[in-house]
Amino acid sequence: MEQMRISSYCGGLTLYEVMISITAVGIISDLITVSLLPLLDRSEFVKTADQFKDTLRQAKWLALTKRKSHRINSDSGFLMLQNKNAGNYKTVSQEKIPEEISVSANRWPSLSAFGITSGGSIVIENEDYYSTKIFVIPMGRIRQTAFERN
Repeated sequence: MEQMRISSYCGGLTLYEVMISITAVGIISDLITVSLLPLLDRSEFVKTADQFKDTLRQAKWLALTKRKSHRINSDSGFLMLQNKNAGNYKTVSQEKIPEEISVSANRWPSLSAFGITSGGSIVIENEDYYSTKIFVIPMGRIRQTAFERN
């Protein structure tokens, strides 16, 4: 009676093949991550610019409906919506501005109860990538420039 020979090969992958596959997947995921980071920064920047425009629209609506002057302001990393009471401005609401985004204004817009505004422009910049300006003209119109790469 002859003994049958059994092969020791079970059809799996060798250690080298597994290591090469894991390395290739790691390199590809790093390349994808690096290429997507600017898109994530841009989406956060666009969200912050929209936040400013929405707050300006809210200030305009509140000024007309509540018959009190409203303005927006930025201090200590917060976007603040304020209304005027007895000559002083009181903060109605505030939202956090992401740390990597800087905000400046030549004049913070103020919206009166009669639809007239003291116009101003707000500059929003990301540390490395984008900038935009939001303008409020005396007629109360809110406009934004296109996003520019720095």
